[in-house]
Amino acid sequence: QSGLVVIAHGLGDSAEGFADVAEQFASEMPWLKIILPTAPTQKVTMNMGMPMPSWYDIVGLDERSNENCAGIEESQERLKSILQKEHEATGLPYSRMLLAGFSQGGALSIYTGLQLDESLAGILVMSGYLPAASKLKLTQPDTPVWHGHGSVDPMVQYAMAEKTKSKLSEMGLKDYTLKSYPIPHTVSPSELKDAMGFLNKVLP
Repeated sequence: QSGLVVIAHGLGDSAEGFADVAEQFASEMPWLKIILPTAPTQKVTMNMGMPMPSWYDIVGLDERSNENCAGIEESQERLKSILQKEHEATGLPYSRMLLAGFSQGGALSIYTGLQLDESLAGILVMSGYLPAASKLKLTQPDTPVWHGHGSVDPMVQYAMAEKTKSKLSEMGLKDYTLKSYPIPHTVSPSELKDAMGFLNKVLP
C-alpha cells in the first residue's frame, strides 16, 4: 500500500461507524491503507456531561463555546503518533498520508493536519468545522483541504463551514474547497463520490 488515510469519527460514534465508508474507499482505491481510531470515552458538557466517545469536550456549537475544546491537544497527539508510527514502520512519506473525519473528527483533522511539521497529501472534512481557532498556528498553508457539508445541517450549520473556509483562507491556507449537499448532518453517496475524487487526485 502506497498511501495512508486516517478517518476520525464524529462525537458519540466509534471506528465501527465509518467502517463501511472505509471499505468503500479501500475497494475503489486498494493502494490505500485505512486506519480508523476510536476516540476516548469522556464527559461531554454539551450533552449534559454524559460520557461518550469524544475527541475533546464540546461546550456548545457557537464560536465562543468552540474556543476551549478541552482535550483536543491529546487527540491531536494521538493522530500525530499514528502518522509517525506508520512513517517509521514503513518509510511512507507524509506527502502520501491524509487525515479525514466526520463532524468532530473532521474538526480534529483540520486542527491536526494544518499544524504538522510535514505537509500531508490533503485533509478531507465531512460536516466539520474549525475548532479552537485562536490556538491554531497554521504551519502547512499548502496542504489542500476538501470539505463536504450538508446545506440543511441542523447540528453544524453550513454557515460554520463557510466561516471555517474564510478564517483559514485569511490565515494563509491556499487551497480550500467547500462543497454543499442538500443533506442534514450525515454523508451522502454523491458526497462520498466527490470525496473519492479528491482522494484519487491527492493520493493517486
